[in-house]
Amino acid sequence: MVQSLTASSALAGEPPLKASAIARLGRDEVIPLARLELTRFLALLDTLSPADWEKPTECSLWTVKDIVAHQASHVLALTHVSEFLDQFNPLNFRDYSRRGMNTLDAANQRQVDKRAAWTPAQLIAEMRDNSEASFIGRRRFPFLLRWMRVGAPGYDGLVSLGELIDSIFTRDMWMHRLDICRATGQEMVQTADHDGRITALVVRDLDRRLSAKLDGDSLIYRLTGKAGGVWVMGGIGSPSAEVSLDVLDFHRLASGRISSRQAVEDGLVKLEGDQALGSLAVQNTLVLY
Repeated sequence: MVQSLTASSALAGEPPLKASAIARLGRDEVIPLARLELTRFLALLDTLSPADWEKPTECSLWTVKDIVAHQASHVLALTHVSEFLDQFNPLNFRDYSRRGMNTLDAANQRQVDKRAAWTPAQLIAEMRDNSEASFIGRRRFPFLLRWMRVGAPGYDGLVSLGELIDSIFTRDMWMHRLDICRATGQEMVQTADHDGRITALVVRDLDRRLSAKLDGDSLIYRLTGKAGGVWVMGGIGSPSAEVSLDVLDFHRLASGRISSRQAVEDGLVKLEGDQALGSLAVQNTLVLY
């Protein structure tokens, strides 16, 4: 029998919170969270050297410049519903689909290819020039379209366009800021209120996934670092395992930048208690970014 892990056990540091109790993103949070993330993203770009823009990233097909092109396109997509629908209309990236790309990868690669000849200064200008219009566009996106649900290749279930616009786009920019920091050797700016909130929203999504995978069992997920925290995920019983890792490595794992096997082999993950349960949780740590 595996011993239950509690807040008073030797594994405990910060008392865990229930991941299921994490509040969903509020409407009053959407624009402030997106605005601050864009501000930090642009501030990072201003520090890059010419050589930095050509460095490879953990997004295997993309350089730093390609990532910025992708994000510039996302900012533009939110300025008007017609632009959004054009960027994500499957009819517009059939050539990519014929090359074996799924719909999400095809849409993203089309964004990058359309800006292949652009300079870094042009990409930055596109983001800055369209930033305010993108925030307005978020608020004005048609209500009925917000409820439309679409599939995301590689992920369970469907996601609404409203969730994509309000939450996932900001999460995606945050993750790509981390990609650029790692590629260029820069420390990522983090604060508990902003980056910690983005982490908590990822944890909230992961808890829903793990609850369906762990057959009623629960475990503690301990994420260290400024944007981290400690949460109980899964079922309603006492947790019988603990997964610990740095919060930035957690995002790399949850976004698919690294596999569960790589995370374990590289020593990024520490498992305590029920090893099989902890391993199962790590293998299923994957959410939409």
